[in-house]
Amino acid sequence: MSEHPQPEPTDPMGEHHAEGARCANCGTPLQGPWCHHCGQEVHDPFKRFRGAVGETLENVFHFDARLSRTLIPLFLRPGFLTREYTAGRRVRYVAPLRLMFFLAILAFLAIQLSVEITPPQVHVGAQQAFAQAPNAASVERLRLRLDGPLARSLAQPDLPAWSRAFLLKQKEKIDRAAQDRLTQLGQQPVHAPARAQPAHSRASPDISSTMTGLPHVDKGSHGWLSDHLRQGFQEDFSSANAARRVLYAVLHQLPLTMLVLMPLFALLLKLFFPRRLYMEHLLVALHSHAFVFLDLILIVILGQLASWSASVGPLATALGWMSVAAGWWIPIYLLLMQKGVYQQRWPVAAVSYLGIGVLYIIMLSAALAIVLGISVWH
Repeated sequence: MSEHPQPEPTDPMGEHHAEGARCANCGTPLQGPWCHHCGQEVHDPFKRFRGAVGETLENVFHFDARLSRTLIPLFLRPGFLTREYTAGRRVRYVAPLRLMFFLAILAFLAIQLSVEITPPQVHVGAQQAFAQAPNAASVERLRLRLDGPLARSLAQPDLPAWSRAFLLKQKEKIDRAAQDRLTQLGQQPVHAPARAQPAHSRASPDISSTMTGLPHVDKGSHGWLSDHLRQGFQEDFSSANAARRVLYAVLHQLPLTMLVLMPLFALLLKLFFPRRLYMEHLLVALHSHAFVFLDLILIVILGQLASWSASVGPLATALGWMSVAAGWWIPIYLLLMQKGVYQQRWPVAAVSYLGIGVLYIIMLSAALAIVLGISVWH
């Protein structure tokens, strides 16, 4: 009685499984690179280093190709990816959940970086505001109000050189506007030059000089004003720091907030379109939020470019208008997406869009209020 030959086992050091090999996990005969019974990939974890590197590079570039095929229609073709996914054509594109989280993380990082590196801008009406100041004390209060954010940024030791130069230029504009107004009033500057300071003032400088980097206020002739400015600056400084801490805390909590909002938004869509499956609405929620995050990234980039090119008027203006257009593209895109995915006529689409929008804004505001409360509490 002859024994039947056993099938050759999978070679753990080879690149391909032998004919008749079985799945190492469940023992089912293999018919391809995946086990049709348990789903395990015929993957060799002990392949040579060169092969492992090659596979890693292949996976990375394959993801890059899918990402490019996903981002372009996501931004330019409302509802296209959702219709493709529901039609079964999915392998060409990044999975919706992964796409949404990928863009959400990038958007939150971009917003946080823009808050940290965006230099404060001089208010457009600064010249007009100084022109309305009735006396030297009012001019000094306004100058300190405008110079405060600039001085705090200049005090940062790791501030880039280009940003420091920009801030110094803005500070010069503010000081020049203040001096022009004082000249019109026929009064001397409230903040006396450093050489005019008495010896005790130089030895023990006022807080308005040490904290803001602004010239000293002579307490001999304007002691009441110096105390007033010192108190006002301390309040402004502490409130600015508190606002920044709250903003960072909110940005830290936002990814979790969006994770909670996804199923709630899908449930909201289910109320307006009950004939569709809940998972279809969840797919719409993921793709719509992924688009919003992508658009926010673009807005942040355009805003930074406009800020950096402030000295080039036409370029900064063009970038500013592009940022505005990107902002308006969000509501237009979402309306077109809803109409296309749910196949509505324009009157019905407009009414349901407004209803969904109002309810979602209420829901988002409540979620952000909760996050803000948690951030302040901690």
